[in-house]
Amino acid sequence: MQESVTNLSQKYFNKIVELRHTIHMYPELEFEEYNTGNLVCEIFDKAGIAYERNIAKTGIIALIEGRKKTQRKKQCVLLRADMDALPVQEETGLSYASKRAGKMHACGHDGHTAGLVGAALILNDLRDHIEGCVKLMFQPAEEGSGGAKPMIEAGVLENPRVDAVFGCHLWGPLLENTAQICSGELMAGVDVFELEFQGRGGHGAHPHTTIDPIVMAAKFISDVQCVISRSLKPVDAGVITIGKIQAGTTFNIIPQNAFLQGTVRYLNEENQKLLQNSIENIAKAIAMQFGGKFKLEYKKEYPPLINDEKMANIARKAFAKLIGNENIITQAKPDMGAEDFAFLTQAKQGAYVFLGISKDLNNPTLHHSSTFCWNDENLKLLMQGYTLMALEFLHS
Repeated sequence: MQESVTNLSQKYFNKIVELRHTIHMYPELEFEEYNTGNLVCEIFDKAGIAYERNIAKTGIIALIEGRKKTQRKKQCVLLRADMDALPVQEETGLSYASKRAGKMHACGHDGHTAGLVGAALILNDLRDHIEGCVKLMFQPAEEGSGGAKPMIEAGVLENPRVDAVFGCHLWGPLLENTAQICSGELMAGVDVFELEFQGRGGHGAHPHTTIDPIVMAAKFISDVQCVISRSLKPVDAGVITIGKIQAGTTFNIIPQNAFLQGTVRYLNEENQKLLQNSIENIAKAIAMQFGGKFKLEYKKEYPPLINDEKMANIARKAFAKLIGNENIITQAKPDMGAEDFAFLTQAKQGAYVFLGISKDLNNPTLHHSSTFCWNDENLKLLMQGYTLMALEFLHS
């Protein structure tokens, strides 16, 4: 079977490279992925692969049903790719660089989408040898609002019911032809918050007549970092970052209000509650101390991404056939970035794989950069890996 997968990946490679280049030239931001969806569905129409469109606005679910008879209970596995680009002006100089100003595939989602289409074509050709079925999930909006959750809410894990989920990410911090497949905590959960301190404005020369919201905001920024250093267990990971502060109009006026926006990162729900409660308590105490008020809007975005041990082992077996056990990393510290594939692993057993795309770790490929680029040859491993993970699960 592995030889067939390799041969079919060679057969479809040029088509998949062409697809990747076209998607890259015409990037679409979250929930705009109509043209990207058209390109995917045109290929599926020609191959006779069944699909459903416009799920969670621009999402696609394709289905490949195996024809191999078995006495065992047939299972269903889901493979996922994200389709959205980023609001970045491309500066790569590639022949297939973005033709849309201020938009770029700067994180590899063009490759994820093309690679999963390639896997679909391979699996479609092998359906006589497949037990069970494979769902292929093309998801919008991973970079911002999150498209996985609304697709789940739309029923993509049912009819037929999904038993396991797998995903891959082309990953700049790793060398080409290596894969990081760890069990347990892989990526952080993420929350966002907006905080407004409400004071009393006045002349900068008479601060005693005012309630200065800038001072309240400055104290909050300082105090909230003590949550990470003094409230969180030293062996646990957590982040509170204030990314935006806005207050005032000129140098000698104390304003009425100060606004802050921040992000919170954590690896388990216990720490999520600790961090959220601490932010609210500190804001409340500061407002009370200065005689002002505060308004906090706090939103949970993505849960932590946690790989199931059994599914991680299945992924390792699949990729070991392609690159050898010696090129698979099984132990690594979690990344404090977030990934909404976490909604899938929260709902079903599953695993997420990082595939290396850097040629030199002294000059790694940098995600979300205007110069982000990688070699098309990595699509072969991505196509083959998606395919073998599905087959390994269905036939194990």
